[in-house]
Amino acid sequence: AMRQVRGGTRGDAVEIRGGARVRACVVCAGRRLARLWAGSFGFKDAVEYKEYRCPGAYALPREPEVAFAEEWTSWGDFLGSMQQVLFVQVGTGSDQHGQNATKAAVRAARQAIEFNSIPCIENVVPGGYANMLLRVQVAAPEKYLRALDLEAVKAVFPYGTIISCEARPGGAVFSSGIAIPEMGDTSDDMLVVNVAVTVGY
Repeated sequence: AMRQVRGGTRGDAVEIRGGARVRACVVCAGRRLARLWAGSFGFKDAVEYKEYRCPGAYALPREPEVAFAEEWTSWGDFLGSMQQVLFVQVGTGSDQHGQNATKAAVRAARQAIEFNSIPCIENVVPGGYANMLLRVQVAAPEKYLRALDLEAVKAVFPYGTIISCEARPGGAVFSSGIAIPEMGDTSDDMLVVNVAVTVGY
């Protein structure tokens, strides 16, 4: 299957075969489209990117920092990956009644970021807050994972680009000692959710 899409400042046609992005003229198409392609390969860093070989016209620019010098910010931004981890914040949240994993996760995310101030971001991250990257990991009781709304968790963060937000089994379930139907309880389960937020660029 092949289709064409338009991208970049000149509207260059780009072929996409079998769901894989393939270059027609990536330098002409612009940084935005090149960034999309590069991110789709899952490169971890600049070294891995530059070691990659792809035949002929399908190759991405070998030195994107030169090809897109006017728009270049960082390798993390270009690859959609984190090149430098600055710190990791951890929070815990619970929902005592209603068995709402999302509510507990949102509380955990807020706790992770609400008890600190990092005024040096503008000086430490190339490009400042606009180029700060976040990786969010949520550990919630497996029984309640399906009901977890990760978009609500992502909405907690006021700035920075979230490159991934993933949920995994974890947290805990305890008895609250009482089930109150008026508070939405279907059992006496009290949910505890943990959130780890990795910050970098």
